Amino acid sequence: MNQVDIGTFIRECRKEKEMTQEELAELLGVTQKSVSRWENGRTMPDMSLYEPLCRALGIQVSELLYARRISADERTDLGEKTALNMLTTKSKIETFAIFTEILIFIGIVISITLTKFLADTIPEMIITLVSGLFVWGFGLVLRVKIRKMLRKMGES
Repeated sequence: MNQVDIGTFIRECRKEKEMTQEELAELLGVTQKSVSRWENGRTMPDMSLYEPLCRALGIQVSELLYARRISADERTDLGEKTALNMLTTKSKIETFAIFTEILIFIGIVISITLTKFLADTIPEMIITLVSGLFVWGFGLVLRVKIRKMLRKMGES
Protein backbone atom coordinates (compact mmCIF):
# COMPACT_ATOMS: atom_id res chain seq x y z
CA MET A 1 0.00 0.00 0.00
CA ASN A 2 1.84 3.04 -1.31
CA GLN A 3 0.44 6.38 -0.13
CA VAL A 4 1.68 8.30 -3.19
CA ASP A 5 0.23 5.73 -5.62
CA ILE A 6 -3.09 5.80 -3.80
CA GLY A 7 -3.12 9.59 -3.97
CA THR A 8 -2.43 9.53 -7.70
CA PHE A 9 -5.20 6.95 -8.15
CA ILE A 10 -7.68 9.10 -6.18
CA ARG A 11 -6.81 12.07 -8.41
CA GLU A 12 -7.26 10.01 -11.60
CA CYS A 13 -10.61 8.62 -10.47
CA ARG A 14 -11.84 12.05 -9.39
CA LYS A 15 -10.91 13.52 -12.77
CA GLU A 16 -12.64 10.62 -14.58
CA LYS A 17 -15.79 11.60 -12.69
CA GLU A 18 -15.16 15.22 -13.79
CA MET A 19 -15.22 16.29 -10.15
CA THR A 20 -13.19 19.06 -8.51
CA GLN A 21 -11.38 18.62 -5.22
CA GLU A 22 -13.93 20.96 -3.66
CA GLU A 23 -16.86 18.85 -4.90
CA LEU A 24 -15.30 15.64 -3.60
CA ALA A 25 -14.48 17.30 -0.28
CA GLU A 26 -18.06 18.52 0.08
CA LEU A 27 -19.44 15.04 -0.67
CA LEU A 28 -17.22 13.55 2.05
CA GLY A 29 -17.56 16.35 4.59
CA VAL A 30 -13.86 17.21 4.58
CA THR A 31 -11.86 20.21 3.42
CA GLN A 32 -10.47 20.68 -0.07
CA LYS A 33 -7.05 20.81 1.59
CA SER A 34 -7.57 17.24 2.90
CA VAL A 35 -8.37 15.97 -0.60
CA SER A 36 -5.28 17.78 -1.91
CA ARG A 37 -3.10 16.12 0.74
CA TRP A 38 -4.46 12.69 -0.17
CA GLU A 39 -3.84 13.27 -3.87
CA ASN A 40 -0.30 14.48 -3.25
CA GLY A 41 0.44 11.40 -1.12
CA ARG A 42 1.12 13.40 2.04
CA THR A 43 -1.70 11.82 4.04
CA MET A 44 -4.24 9.03 3.71
CA PRO A 45 -7.99 9.40 4.12
CA ASP A 46 -9.34 8.32 7.48
CA MET A 47 -10.51 4.70 7.35
CA SER A 48 -14.08 5.81 8.06
CA LEU A 49 -14.00 7.64 4.70
CA TYR A 50 -12.88 4.69 2.56
CA GLU A 51 -16.38 3.47 1.69
CA PRO A 52 -17.90 6.93 1.02
CA LEU A 53 -14.80 7.91 -0.99
CA CYS A 54 -14.99 4.75 -3.06
CA ARG A 55 -18.73 5.24 -3.65
CA ALA A 56 -18.10 8.82 -4.79
CA LEU A 57 -15.32 7.68 -7.15
CA GLY A 58 -17.14 4.57 -8.38
CA ILE A 59 -14.43 2.17 -7.26
CA GLN A 60 -14.04 -0.73 -4.82
CA VAL A 61 -12.12 -0.38 -1.54
CA SER A 62 -9.67 -3.03 -2.79
CA GLU A 63 -9.00 -0.88 -5.87
CA LEU A 64 -8.33 2.12 -3.65
CA LEU A 65 -5.86 0.17 -1.51
CA TYR A 66 -4.10 -1.39 -4.50
CA ALA A 67 -4.23 2.00 -6.29
CA ARG A 68 -5.45 0.50 -9.57
CA ARG A 69 -8.48 -0.94 -11.32
CA ILE A 70 -8.98 -4.62 -10.54
CA SER A 71 -10.79 -7.10 -12.77
CA ALA A 72 -13.47 -9.42 -11.38
CA ASP A 73 -11.14 -12.44 -11.65
CA GLU A 74 -8.34 -10.57 -9.95
CA ARG A 75 -10.76 -9.42 -7.22
CA THR A 76 -11.64 -13.07 -6.52
CA ASP A 77 -7.96 -14.03 -6.30
CA LEU A 78 -7.20 -11.09 -4.02
CA GLY A 79 -10.21 -11.97 -1.86
CA GLU A 80 -8.88 -15.50 -1.45
CA LYS A 81 -5.44 -14.21 -0.49
CA THR A 82 -6.97 -11.75 1.97
CA ALA A 83 -9.06 -14.50 3.56
CA LEU A 84 -5.98 -16.71 3.94
CA ASN A 85 -3.98 -13.82 5.40
CA MET A 86 -6.77 -13.16 7.91
CA LEU A 87 -6.80 -16.81 8.98
CA THR A 88 -3.01 -16.78 9.40
CA THR A 89 -3.17 -13.53 11.36
CA LYS A 90 -5.96 -14.87 13.57
CA SER A 91 -3.91 -17.99 14.27
CA LYS A 92 -0.89 -15.88 15.25
CA ILE A 93 -3.02 -13.72 17.52
CA GLU A 94 -4.49 -16.81 19.20
CA THR A 95 -0.96 -18.10 19.79
CA PHE A 96 -0.01 -14.74 21.29
CA ALA A 97 -3.08 -15.03 23.55
CA ILE A 98 -1.52 -18.13 25.12
CA PHE A 99 1.62 -16.08 25.81
CA THR A 100 -0.45 -13.48 27.67
CA GLU A 101 -1.96 -16.17 29.88
CA ILE A 102 1.54 -17.37 30.73
CA LEU A 103 2.49 -13.76 31.46
CA ILE A 104 -0.46 -13.41 33.83
CA PHE A 105 0.52 -16.64 35.59
CA ILE A 106 4.14 -15.48 35.96
CA GLY A 107 2.93 -12.17 37.38
CA ILE A 108 0.84 -13.98 39.98
CA VAL A 109 3.75 -16.26 40.90
CA ILE A 110 6.09 -13.29 41.29
CA SER A 111 3.53 -11.34 43.34
CA ILE A 112 2.67 -14.13 45.75
CA THR A 113 5.42 -16.73 45.88
CA LEU A 114 8.60 -14.76 45.31
CA THR A 115 7.50 -11.95 47.59
CA LYS A 116 6.88 -14.43 50.37
CA PHE A 117 10.01 -16.56 49.97
CA LEU A 118 12.74 -14.37 48.45
CA ALA A 119 12.13 -10.91 49.84
CA ASP A 120 13.68 -10.45 53.29
CA THR A 121 13.33 -6.71 53.74
CA ILE A 122 10.38 -4.37 53.23
CA PRO A 123 11.94 -2.62 50.17
CA GLU A 124 12.65 -6.03 48.57
CA MET A 125 9.06 -7.09 49.24
CA ILE A 126 7.68 -3.89 47.71
CA ILE A 127 9.91 -4.16 44.64
CA THR A 128 9.03 -7.83 44.11
CA LEU A 129 5.32 -7.22 44.64
CA VAL A 130 5.23 -4.20 42.30
CA SER A 131 7.19 -6.14 39.66
CA GLY A 132 4.80 -9.06 39.87
CA LEU A 133 1.75 -6.82 39.74
CA PHE A 134 3.19 -5.00 36.74
CA VAL A 135 3.75 -8.25 34.84
CA TRP A 136 0.30 -9.48 35.85
CA GLY A 137 -1.39 -6.21 34.85
CA PHE A 138 0.49 -6.04 31.56
CA GLY A 139 -0.64 -9.57 30.74
CA LEU A 140 -4.25 -8.69 31.57
CA VAL A 141 -4.22 -5.57 29.40
CA LEU A 142 -2.74 -7.51 26.47
CA ARG A 143 -5.29 -10.27 26.94
CA VAL A 144 -8.20 -7.81 26.82
CA LYS A 145 -6.83 -6.20 23.66
CA ILE A 146 -6.33 -9.57 22.01
CA ARG A 147 -9.88 -10.65 22.83
CA LYS A 148 -11.21 -7.43 21.30
CA MET A 149 -9.17 -8.05 18.14
CA LEU A 150 -10.37 -11.63 17.89
CA ARG A 151 -13.97 -10.54 18.42
CA LYS A 152 -13.63 -7.96 15.64
CA MET A 153 -12.08 -10.53 13.34
CA GLY A 154 -14.96 -12.91 14.08
CA GLU A 155 -17.48 -10.24 13.10
CA SER A 156 -15.80 -9.58 9.74
